[in-house]
Amino acid sequence: MEKRNENEFLSILKSNLFGILFFLGIAGMMVLGFQSTAGKRKEQAIQSATDSIRRVIITCYAIEGSYPESFDYIKDNYEIYIDEEEFSVFYTVYGSNVMPKFRIVEKG
Repeated sequence: MEKRNENEFLSILKSNLFGILFFLGIAGMMVLGFQSTAGKRKEQAIQSATDSIRRVIITCYAIEGSYPESFDYIKDNYEIYIDEEEFSVFYTVYGSNVMPKFRIVEKG
C-alpha cells in the first residue's frame, strides 16, 4: 500500500514537473527583482540626501558668508532630514571659506 502511494506521488510529480519548475522560476525572479529594487531605492536615497546637503551648504555660504561648521548646524538651521538610523553622515570642515567635504554611508 505504501509503495502504491509513493508511485502515485511520483506519477503526479512527473506529470506536473514543468508547472512546478515554472512556478519556482517565477518565484525566484520575483525575489531577485525585490532585492534589486531595494538596492536601487537606497542608492537613490543617498543621492537625494547628498544633493540636499550640497544645496544647503551652498545656500548657507551665500546667506551667511561662511560654510556650516558642522552637520548638526545644518540640521538645526536648515531643516534637512537624513534618516540617521539608516545612514551615517561624515562631515569634514577645512575652514569657514573652504567648502566642507561630506559623505553619506549606509549603516550596517
